[in-house]
Amino acid sequence: MPSNKTDTKRKRSSENERPNKKSSLQMLPPLAASVVEDKSELAPIIADTPGLQSAQSLRWNPYIKNRSTASKSAAVSRNPGIVSSEMLLQSSDHAKLDFVGREGTGDDTDSQVKHYVAVVDPESKTWKVVEVRRATLRGAVRSRKAAEEDSDEEMNTMRAQRTALTNTFGTKQSRKAVQSMAENAQLSNAPAGSVPESGAALISTLPADTASGLAKAHAVQAEVQAAKPLPTPNLNVSHPSDVYTIDTLVPGGPSTLRALNGVDEWKSQVEAGLGVTTVSRFVSNRVGPVVNSDNTTHLQVLRFIQLLIEFGRSLKGMGANAKGGGPGSKRLPPREDLRRLLSSTTGSAGKPGAAATAAATDSASTDLLPESVIDAVRRRFAPSGGFVSKNDLTLLHTTICALSLHIPPQPARDGGSSSLGGNAPNELATDPSDLRDDLRLDSNTIQQYFRELGCRIDKPRETEFAKWNIKGGKAEAHARRVARLRVPVEFPKVSRGGRK
Repeated sequence: MPSNKTDTKRKRSSENERPNKKSSLQMLPPLAASVVEDKSELAPIIADTPGLQSAQSLRWNPYIKNRSTASKSAAVSRNPGIVSSEMLLQSSDHAKLDFVGREGTGDDTDSQVKHYVAVVDPESKTWKVVEVRRATLRGAVRSRKAAEEDSDEEMNTMRAQRTALTNTFGTKQSRKAVQSMAENAQLSNAPAGSVPESGAALISTLPADTASGLAKAHAVQAEVQAAKPLPTPNLNVSHPSDVYTIDTLVPGGPSTLRALNGVDEWKSQVEAGLGVTTVSRFVSNRVGPVVNSDNTTHLQVLRFIQLLIEFGRSLKGMGANAKGGGPGSKRLPPREDLRRLLSSTTGSAGKPGAAATAAATDSASTDLLPESVIDAVRRRFAPSGGFVSKNDLTLLHTTICALSLHIPPQPARDGGSSSLGGNAPNELATDPSDLRDDLRLDSNTIQQYFRELGCRIDKPRETEFAKWNIKGGKAEAHARRVARLRVPVEFPKVSRGGRK
């Protein structure tokens, strides 16, 4: 039977009605708005991560450079620091990814829009608006070479297991091949470029054509090594500290180190309990321990490393129409500007105006580096005059890497009265990560520089965790790399190509 009840919609009772949702901002009383006129280039950053979820614990390294296409008309109505400079964010803290954040270019429509951040103060009934930067974060998988990931102990263990397995279950031909590899390994424990006695005896029994071919290969290896933009090594030494001596790495030797300014200033700051801040992470992290070790030579080497880093940062690109220098060459700043930049013990963080620069030069004329130091650096790393070629820049970077090997990881315990480095009697060791950030290079490039110097790149051993300040155990040690220089020095072999 059809129902006599009328289908009517039951009204919600007033007691169950939901309250109107209003944002907390609408509940505030009227606020007085104001715009903060900030002219600093260190403005806040709004980071956008399209298609990517970055961890909140990542530590970002900011880098600033001048914009090539800075608009003067835009600087009138915007923050001059944002208009004239560009900021890049970089992080390698992730175990497998490298993150890079860049601002939008002129072709990006979003780069033409101003971005602001508002800070509301309910107590004073005001809100302030400040212009910010906008960056887009991207992530890329870090490239890794499987052959370089394993340490000596792991490689030896795997090779021993493979050899034992072959000798037990292998065929006669495979066992013979393993024996031949063992004999070749015994003959290869000699300095690069030299021939052991057993090898010389074997070469003497070969036909003349074969022996001359081996000698020619060694000659080619030596010629290629000498042509590389690297400091000249001394292979006839018994300790790695004598392979690249400080006297040969520093142009002018001890006289240049004694003429450096700022060394006594760093000493007084550390002795007073104050921290020393420079633009170099490598130098800032090691000034205090070196001063406490009472090693004046190491402190002078740190000051010279900072000088070379500032010298590299002062170079400007010459563009596609570079004459004389070739591709990748850079131009030196004027002589007085270069002297003022290199004389700073904290780094050239800003560019004062002409009046302030003249006043600072007059008041601190006694703190400027001597002309002899500037000339020695220019003759070594800018022999062509007003520009630095790509090979000269590589020589500058490899010289800084070689100098860093002389600063031990724990100077207070190892660098006071001893000339040895790395807390070990048979090696020099350093962590390349700080220099990677100072020279603005990627990990593969800085590690290749140390390999070209004859260093071996491997992971810190478990017994070295305290020396390298590793607090995360094996997981942190797996992501860290240490460059070690030992005698005999082994340089990368020259590739002769495959068989055709």
